[in-house]
Amino acid sequence: MKRLVVALLLASTLCMTGCGDTKKTEPAASTTEEVDKASSTMKEQMGDNAVLPSDSVKRVMAKQWKVIGTDTVYDLKEDGTGTKDDDGLTFECGFDEDNNITIKITMDGEDEGKLYAVTTDDTGYGIVLKSLDGGKDMKFLQADTDLLDLTDDRAKGLIGKWTDNSGNEYKLKKDGKLVIKSSSGETKGTYCVAENADGTLRLNLVISGGTLEYVYTLSDDGSTVELCSPGTDTVHKWTKA
Repeated sequence: MKRLVVALLLASTLCMTGCGDTKKTEPAASTTEEVDKASSTMKEQMGDNAVLPSDSVKRVMAKQWKVIGTDTVYDLKEDGTGTKDDDGLTFECGFDEDNNITIKITMDGEDEGKLYAVTTDDTGYGIVLKSLDGGKDMKFLQADTDLLDLTDDRAKGLIGKWTDNSGNEYKLKKDGKLVIKSSSGETKGTYCVAENADGTLRLNLVISGGTLEYVYTLSDDGSTVELCSPGTDTVHKWTKA
């Protein structure tokens, strides 16, 4: 469980950390070694269950990604190896002095890799790779996920104002913007609707500090929606306001 907590903290860092100045002619100096050393105290306290920050980022990145706007697919593994289509590669994750989370991708047979700053996009299912060494930026989307347009019949029923049993209010706008009102105040963010490879429909709420993902089922009349966090049995019910 502790291992999972550390990994999730780094995953949320991807959501919260913005890129620094990516327009510099030279990339900022790496701080990966310093960050990992600073985590040594935590590792001593948590024992073998602790994961270094750079390794946690690597685990978040370790999945199949399709490059938006192309047919290219990157398949990244936890051991730092992978493929770009049929070509082999290695990759390293880390941090730099501009507070960027970074990934360096080196194709097999090449001496120098390409360095990128990594941030999440506003859907929560994709990442943006901004080149730090004069190359092209890329946008990745999880390969097992298809984003649905909000005009799609499977998604448009979610647009509107909803309330839950705790009195919280959720306003999902046509432009993908989100407003959550609760007793503690108002939170703004974005949302998206996606279909996984297994056919399940998912609603992802992206707010400051992380994302809330639900498998959802709309009632036939569109007046209620049941939401369940993946991997749990807890069902939340929203009612159309």
